[in-house]
Amino acid sequence: MNDLQTISWDNTNIYKDFNDPQIEKDLALVVESTAIFESKEALYKNLINQLETNNTTDLYKNLELTIELYHRYLETNITYYQVMVYSMTALSVNTQNKEAKNLQARGQKLWTNYLKAFKPISICVQRSPTDFLTLFLDDKRTKELHFALGRQREQNDHLLSTNEEVLLTGFALDGLSAWGKLYNEISGALKVNVDGETMALSSANNLYSNPDRKKRESAYRAINEGWRGQEISACAILNSINGWRNENYKVRSTKKQLHYLDQTCHAANITRTTLDALMNTTFDKRAFGQEVLRTMARDLNVPQMGPWDLMAPYPAKTTASKISFPKAIEIIKAAFSEVDPSMADFAQMMADKKWIDCAPSENRAQGAYCTGYAKVRETRVFMTYDGSMKNVITLAHEIGHAYHNWVMKDLPISECSYPMTLAETASIFAETVVRDYLLKTSESKDELKAILWQEIQSVQSLMINIPARYEFEKRFVEKRLEKNVTVEETKNIMIEGQKIWYGDTLSEYDEMFWASKLHFSMSERSFYNYPYLFGYLFSLGIYSKREALGKDFHARYVELLKDTGRMTAENLVKKHFNEDISKSDFWLRSIAIAEKAFEKYKSL
Repeated sequence: MNDLQTISWDNTNIYKDFNDPQIEKDLALVVESTAIFESKEALYKNLINQLETNNTTDLYKNLELTIELYHRYLETNITYYQVMVYSMTALSVNTQNKEAKNLQARGQKLWTNYLKAFKPISICVQRSPTDFLTLFLDDKRTKELHFALGRQREQNDHLLSTNEEVLLTGFALDGLSAWGKLYNEISGALKVNVDGETMALSSANNLYSNPDRKKRESAYRAINEGWRGQEISACAILNSINGWRNENYKVRSTKKQLHYLDQTCHAANITRTTLDALMNTTFDKRAFGQEVLRTMARDLNVPQMGPWDLMAPYPAKTTASKISFPKAIEIIKAAFSEVDPSMADFAQMMADKKWIDCAPSENRAQGAYCTGYAKVRETRVFMTYDGSMKNVITLAHEIGHAYHNWVMKDLPISECSYPMTLAETASIFAETVVRDYLLKTSESKDELKAILWQEIQSVQSLMINIPARYEFEKRFVEKRLEKNVTVEETKNIMIEGQKIWYGDTLSEYDEMFWASKLHFSMSERSFYNYPYLFGYLFSLGIYSKREALGKDFHARYVELLKDTGRMTAENLVKKHFNEDISKSDFWLRSIAIAEKAFEKYKSL
């Protein structure tokens, strides 16, 4: 895989390096905006007090000022994120990059002060009368906030006093956010020994798709052993993040109860009814996922799947050759072109412009993601590529995310902020497109089974593993309401969640999964698990419309993607496909598509 050494980001059009003077200019804008917002603090606190007595005279007098300040806020956000994405991408390649670390720490401190300064202005608008908000949103400088502010105002019963909101914003940097940062520091620096070879976690994780079962198990044992050495810290991180959130929910429940699931649903732009329909329907069909696991175990010629087997490649009689990165791009392009040529062109552009970084590197971060530079409307993809078919699908997944951002590039930034649930729509759709293409172009029964294996692997991953994570997080959050959760208790909660969903399909449960899976320790969002299940079944439902809509499908698909940042998920599906996702029927039809693929696999 020698070509991988050249597959690294080129971000020089953003900043030349960490000494680029433009970085200082961009951060100076944050400082300048902070000072301007601080100078208006007394005015907006007074306006908020007047709102308590229904005195709105001064509020309307300051309409133009409020619009100007919000417009400055939107423009400053774009500039700030340009700096922070630049440092984040550098840290992903090397978690020990001192320049990137320093810039992140400095930027986060500036950002905290900036948000604290803006808080009285945002609270004033959030609590303002409907007539004022209508005038505010009629202005071209702020009209893009129509959906976002509408969602914010739904949370008015959970707002604290202005001083309390400012305090919470300030404390979060060295409280909530610091714990997530600590996890990233630990996981980025952690080295494990796999059969005598010392490697970063990102490289060890890639071994889960190795055809050699002994190598997979060695990687699993090494990763868990590495985390056992950090289990006290990892458990402290989980306790601190969830303790902070629970206290936050409690203090915001004075007027109306704020449940932890209500909070995540609001952030995901779905209702609790929809989440319950998704999870209950999947629970009722868990026997399907378990049957998939038993079938995989049979074909791997093992009595039960080990945790290290869940991402195993299809057990072909001959060793699959490594897929070069250029070949992977060609596969993705060919698949995308069957939906629309513009999708294929986009994938090629991502490679040509060096918007993808996938070369193994020392101290490399775990996982894969897509991000972007809002100021220039460019996307970036990060992963660690080793030439497996699993990697090709991951690459397609992340380019799917990137395409989602690309089709929204001409929309206002505030309308491009889509929730976790809808974030997985384009990515899993892209995976499905690539698998469908590979199925049609496979030249042998073995190839056909290998591709279908990838598809049924998604079933166990998204319909069993993801719900088990959801179950763990629910149980941990509820236990944390009572007390600080010990390491042993955390391991037991993890096992309990896996038992419910995996049943007897595993040879052993992964008691350290809570530590090794970074999603549990992401401080910026809770329950980063069910959105993958939502996105998987949701995208299958959309993909099923492709044949019926024919040449009109792509245009409809793009319009749906454009609406993901300005509609709830329920309204989005109702508008574009006249479906009701709060009912189990929608999810059952999507599961039926996965069941059909499984039947096809078994028939071979």
